[in-house]
Amino acid sequence: MKVISTGIKLTKAVKNGQRLSQILFVFARHGFLDVVDRLGLRSYVQQVDTANDADKSIPERLREACEELGPTFVKFGQLLSMRTDLLPQAFIDEFIKLQDSVKPLPFSVIEEALVAELGRPWSDFFASLQPEPLGSASIAQVHEARLHDGASVVVKVQRPGVKKIIEVDISLLTFLAEGLEKLYPEIQVLSPRRIVEEFSRTLLYELDYCVEANNVRKITKNMRHFDAIKVPKVYKEYSTSKILVLEKLIGIRLNDKEQLKRIDCKKIAQVGARAFFQSILVDGLFHADLHAGNLFIVNETQLGVIDFGIVGRLSQRARDQLAHMCVALLTEDYEALCYEYAELGGKSIDIEAFQREIRLALAPYVGLSLAEMNIGRILTDATRIAAGFQIQVPIDWMLVFKAIIMIESMGRMLDPELDFMLLGEELTADLVRHQYSIKRLGTEGAFVLKDLMLLTKTLPRHIRWMMRRMVANDFALELRSPDMRALRDTCDLGSKRIATSLLASSCLIAATFSTELIQKGLYGCAVFFSAQIVFDLWRQRAP
Repeated sequence: MKVISTGIKLTKAVKNGQRLSQILFVFARHGFLDVVDRLGLRSYVQQVDTANDADKSIPERLREACEELGPTFVKFGQLLSMRTDLLPQAFIDEFIKLQDSVKPLPFSVIEEALVAELGRPWSDFFASLQPEPLGSASIAQVHEARLHDGASVVVKVQRPGVKKIIEVDISLLTFLAEGLEKLYPEIQVLSPRRIVEEFSRTLLYELDYCVEANNVRKITKNMRHFDAIKVPKVYKEYSTSKILVLEKLIGIRLNDKEQLKRIDCKKIAQVGARAFFQSILVDGLFHADLHAGNLFIVNETQLGVIDFGIVGRLSQRARDQLAHMCVALLTEDYEALCYEYAELGGKSIDIEAFQREIRLALAPYVGLSLAEMNIGRILTDATRIAAGFQIQVPIDWMLVFKAIIMIESMGRMLDPELDFMLLGEELTADLVRHQYSIKRLGTEGAFVLKDLMLLTKTLPRHIRWMMRRMVANDFALELRSPDMRALRDTCDLGSKRIATSLLASSCLIAATFSTELIQKGLYGCAVFFSAQIVFDLWRQRAP
């Protein structure tokens, strides 16, 4: 089956040979021709004029290659910029520079895409649509519009054909990742195939605007208790999988320091931080791209949040683990922190060595006030150390750490004295108390009781069946283990070696004794003796 699977992937790669040739050509031109050669794919690359970048570092050349190859590779590089646990800092610094901004499409192309998706002229839905885009990225283009009822909206339109291009690129990325793992066994610890799989899942979600619209509605519901948080309304009746229509929010950018002077930024920063912690630790659904371009002040009293294409999701178990990690950091309980990481990675590690590395890395933070600490940086440093012990952290956790770093930065931009850790400590303490509350214990106890009831129904039947088999004459207990098989093979090999040694020794003795008989002229006795020895040995070895 593995051969068949590899053959299918190779066939897909060959089918998309033109794009594969383009990808390999770009990487070869940026100084990675030796990798192409070692992959055995030189036949896909014609004449290569190496770019004039001999004085540039490998991370810089890799970033430039991603920029040249378009949306899929730009997005992939942006994902890699979050993997501080796996990649050296030099690569992280370069991938952070990747900007998802491209030349806008002509308005006529956008009009055609709207008609194709909506089934009618756009004027049936919008009173006006601005030809000049508000923004143009590799996947979508955003235009300002006005509905017939006068509402101001933004229309996010997916670029025609971009989904097919991304699907082809992901297929080829998977093919190349598998080749790199075989070519360079030392990078298997980075799990290139797993990273590509996570990237594929994230990007395909981003391509479906129905998913983004649903994310906006869920987060709006979760934030209903925070009056100071403003999430745009989704116009579902005008939205599809390739078109998303949202309420337009107008406000002050967080980097406009002059305008922010007349606003109570401290209150907004505190409410924003509390809402963010709740979205992670309580709701398990959070905005994962909280840079300054997606946050601004609305009506001078609210924190507006836009662009929900990238969100993170945490299960209840993951939320509990993250809460325990925060408590461990706040109490400087490094042993508890290490055990949480070990459980997260699901591997047996040297806990003592892991704790020692964590203590050394976090020593500079010991004794600092909560306001001076950056929980995102601390968790990122701890995760980088965990990676050295073969603990691979899921991408959603890296989204959490990145989001924490960004929201801390945004919060302190609004209020330099914001005690972010103290807010996190309060919510974390509430969450830990909730884990052991009567209500939750009762809910989880109900599930346990249900499982026990099912067990009591089936257990007597299975016990009765086992007892019947045990008293039957044909009952046998079979044990299978790879270690037992290895031991049996070793014993068989040892027995064969002993038998061979005995046979060789017997032949040597027989030859010596027969020589003595021949020297004494007893030829008949020598022949008879030798024949008897051979017959006895053959009879002993016969089954």
